[in-house]
Amino acid sequence: MKGLLKILFIIGFILSSIGLLRIGYYHVKAETAQWLLESAWQQSQQKNNNLPIKPWSWADTWPVLRLELPSLQLSSIVLKDTSGQSLAFGPGLMTPDILPGERGNSFIAAHRDTHFEQLIELKTDELITVTNRSGEILTFKIDKIQTVDSRIEQPITETQENRITLVTCYSSDNNQANTPYRYLVSAVLVK
Repeated sequence: MKGLLKILFIIGFILSSIGLLRIGYYHVKAETAQWLLESAWQQSQQKNNNLPIKPWSWADTWPVLRLELPSLQLSSIVLKDTSGQSLAFGPGLMTPDILPGERGNSFIAAHRDTHFEQLIELKTDELITVTNRSGEILTFKIDKIQTVDSRIEQPITETQENRITLVTCYSSDNNQANTPYRYLVSAVLVK
């Protein structure tokens, strides 16, 4: 009986260790990618020719914006799309036809356990800053924070305002995989 308990303990220890390593791997991957994306972003700013600069040769995505959350002291490079592969490396632009600063609601999504891990700490009246590929810096003021059930409610993209909305899965405790709930932080352009 002691031998069986010892084997079960060892198996449990190994499985727990694998789980922790996996979580650590995703965080390291996300942080390393941001360094490479930062380099590609800097190159795109220097060339200023609107051609995509890939962060690594086999990448199927590239930087399109810099997103900054000053109150959280966070800065991330935003990628051109929200494919599963792109979101593994950083936030992605969900609305390529509505860029931040344009009329409408521009959405940026990221995983709740990496780049938007601290999104829940944002409050109304705080600022979001976006730098576009031409180097223009846009400032948005947060005016709405809400949780929605994506099976029932879809966020509004059509608006006369110049709006940006940050999106991540909810709940922030990561206990529920594939949750239908979304945490939205929405802000309007400050003139």
